[in-house]
Amino acid sequence: MATIYTSLLFSKAPKYLLEKRNQIIMVLFVSVFAIVFINIFKPFESIQWITAKGFSSTMYFAWSSVLVMLGMSVVAVSRIIMYRFSRRPNHNITIINYSIWVFIELLLLAGAFTVLAIITSHRGNINLNSTDPIVIYMQALQNTVFILFIPYLISILFFSYQEKTAKLRLLMDESIGNRSISLISFRDERGILQLSVAKENLLYIESADNYICIWYIRNEQLKKQLIRITMKEISKHLADTNIVRCHRSYMVNLDLVKVMRREKENLFLELDYPNIKEIPISKTYGEQVLRRLMPIE
Repeated sequence: MATIYTSLLFSKAPKYLLEKRNQIIMVLFVSVFAIVFINIFKPFESIQWITAKGFSSTMYFAWSSVLVMLGMSVVAVSRIIMYRFSRRPNHNITIINYSIWVFIELLLLAGAFTVLAIITSHRGNINLNSTDPIVIYMQALQNTVFILFIPYLISILFFSYQEKTAKLRLLMDESIGNRSISLISFRDERGILQLSVAKENLLYIESADNYICIWYIRNEQLKKQLIRITMKEISKHLADTNIVRCHRSYMVNLDLVKVMRREKENLFLELDYPNIKEIPISKTYGEQVLRRLMPIE
């Protein structure tokens, strides 16, 4: 049993904990949750810190919001460092690394709150139960853990649920794809199915930076769909099909090519559908296209 726990702790942290999008969502959610929680429940008799000086509840809201925002700025900087560190080659963050990182965040937050509390108390803005910095720090750490534990846990559970839902959807999509072998499926960079097109209706694919534009026929009309994935990645997914890369910016359905012509030093493909632009063939991909169109018997 101990070996299992040890293996789990030193395994890689789930990808969803390190994604930039999820890091941003987590910081924003924790900020909002902390502000709402503090203003509804007013934990640790914190309202007395403000009302003792004759300030209103509005001032308490402003004070708590500023306090949370300052704390979350520390977390934001920490998460930026974590994200950049996780993106470096050969630097994998394990579950125990992630746990220690979060614990250090809490220690830093408590330290920031302690400094702020001492400064504001010296200026007479709030009253503290003790003037001992160690006592203030331990109280700040206790308060920080108590307030942030719930939103941290909710965020992690939510991201885990999203990940499992996406994997389940992917399995279902694959199952559907296996039953519909005439369809060519397109997934985005996260593996989520975005489009399935009958092979005979797919014309060509065009690159658009980190996106691809898929041109296809539906109800005898020309349609297109933009999907976030690189041409390099989609080329790998379609390696076993007759959708072939013919140019840095194009892949073409060779089954629908009706004419291949040369103009000076350049080759072009014309597809079996009216009003479709010519698709260029570059020298880099020319040989493999010619081999597929005119196989040697």
